Amino acid sequence: MKYGMMLRQRRVFQKLIAVALIAAAAIWGIESISTKILTAHYATVRPLVVTPVSSAANDGNQLAHVNGCFGCHGDHLTGRVVFNSLFGTRIVASNLTRLAHQETDAQLTTAIRYGIKHDGTSVIEMPSTEFVRSSDSDVAAIIAYMRSLPERPDAASKTRWRFDGRALLAMGILPSEAAMVNTSALGPPQTPESPLARGRYITEAHCSGCHGPDLSGKTIEGSPDLRLSIEHYSPTAFAHFFSTGEGQIGHGTKTMTKMIRGRFKYFAAADVHSIYIYLRSLDQPI
Repeated sequence: MKYGMMLRQRRVFQKLIAVALIAAAAIWGIESISTKILTAHYATVRPLVVTPVSSAANDGNQLAHVNGCFGCHGDHLTGRVVFNSLFGTRIVASNLTRLAHQETDAQLTTAIRYGIKHDGTSVIEMPSTEFVRSSDSDVAAIIAYMRSLPERPDAASKTRWRFDGRALLAMGILPSEAAMVNTSALGPPQTPESPLARGRYITEAHCSGCHGPDLSGKTIEGSPDLRLSIEHYSPTAFAHFFSTGEGQIGHGTKTMTKMIRGRFKYFAAADVHSIYIYLRSLDQPI
């Protein structure tokens, strides 16, 4: 009896040792993979030199709203916590009023378009995969606007990594932005002027992320096929949708309404009309 009890205790102890070893290996693996992700360095593709233009700051203000800069970096662009876990991981969007006066044109452009920080490592939780499509002139305008703002103190403390955040990195749930950017999708030197070309540029930069490269709505569940949805809108109804978030019955989503009321309501009327013209020009799917 006593021998059998000792044998069972030994087996339990062996199982505990095995579990402990597996846990230690998992922790080591997560720490190793996440550290590799956080310290990986990326090369600059094409830096940009900002040429001051009198209207650039005003244009940049509108573009900063459309691109969601205020949503992540705060109402005054002084920084904001964009991810905060129960276990201590905290991801903070930087104070742009400070960075705009400390970093060069090339450093700011590289962070916006390619998701690469001034030290060569990747940003986390910033949609550079979308911003890479922005034209040189649009990026330059945003930088000009940021530089027109007075430098203010940081509104949030620095990013802090804990084990849970590192686990999300290792599993790819929090991806390295620089590793995901498609540099072949780099935007044009100038934002197109003609309504059709401008509509295509805006749609590719702001709509393809949710509705897919062909706008068929397959990228995110619930996103409609824009080639079909546009049939339900007149130019007036489409303009109303982009100013209020109130879509035609059956052809508006909570996500899109939120995007419009938070960001896309800042599109100029001519830009909204350009989007409409481009979507109406697309061949309808069979």
